[in-house]
Amino acid sequence: MNDSKQFNDLYAFVQVAKFGSFTQAAMALNVQPSALSHRMNDLEKRLKIKLLNRTTRSVSTTEAGQQLLERTAPMFNIIQQEIYALSDYTDKMIGKIRINTPERPAFELIYPKINRFLAENPEIELEVFINNRYCDIVAERFDFGVRLGQDIAQDMIAVRISTKNTMTVVASPSYINQLGSPNDLKDLNAHRCIVASFNPDYRLSEWEFMVKNQLNKIRVPESLVFNSLGLVKLAANDGLGIAWLPRTTVEAEIKTGKLIEFFTNINITYPPMYLYYAKNKHKTPVMIALIELLRWQNDQTPHAV
Repeated sequence: MNDSKQFNDLYAFVQVAKFGSFTQAAMALNVQPSALSHRMNDLEKRLKIKLLNRTTRSVSTTEAGQQLLERTAPMFNIIQQEIYALSDYTDKMIGKIRINTPERPAFELIYPKINRFLAENPEIELEVFINNRYCDIVAERFDFGVRLGQDIAQDMIAVRISTKNTMTVVASPSYINQLGSPNDLKDLNAHRCIVASFNPDYRLSEWEFMVKNQLNKIRVPESLVFNSLGLVKLAANDGLGIAWLPRTTVEAEIKTGKLIEFFTNINITYPPMYLYYAKNKHKTPVMIALIELLRWQNDQTPHAV
């Protein structure tokens, strides 16, 4: 049996299993779907075991196929990482970076800085996964995570990438004209409040303020709930209710008058966001460049949290 053919067919199998589609896997491998299907049939015949369940709409692994996927996919990932690591010995920016981040940092802190960087370095592969839940970046094979400093484990290296985060209460002029303005925190209970939810079990309906240097929490009605700050902002812009959002997220709308903010003298401010990675992580030139690109300008050195 030809070893290179076996290796190539195993890699093709991993792609089919990951995509769950011959068409998508064929596009990634730059081959015809029919040719890829034939290769999988040939692989199953050689191994004398069925690896894939095929229907007209989808492809899934059999129990044996799933075992093969779980054992071989990490090996191909390691090979790819070692190939990328060779860029350490060249001046070329090449490699793959995977980042796990909440929604706001993805839109406000990461993308505005990386778009030009990626355009200038087209051989860099980047995966950004928006995830508002906690993620074990080592177990899930991410290069970086983004979180508040207090949420980062001690065995990680953290680099500050933002200023502090001030929250504010906002509503559109159309909403205010229809239902009036909240003059006191307790008035929020009589309004339609748009609430963020970062997971099915937790809704951010307890809004926090600093009143006379004391933390004051107000539980508001959950009139509308979205697991996206972007949708919370959109609903507030459309006059569907009052929202509690990071001020950086709605700063442009406040300046243009599309949103009116309330209780500005008691807004609470949270700590900055950090980019973090494992202490024993080998940093490729691309990783190092990305760290420096995202680093907050007044923060000069990475440090353990």
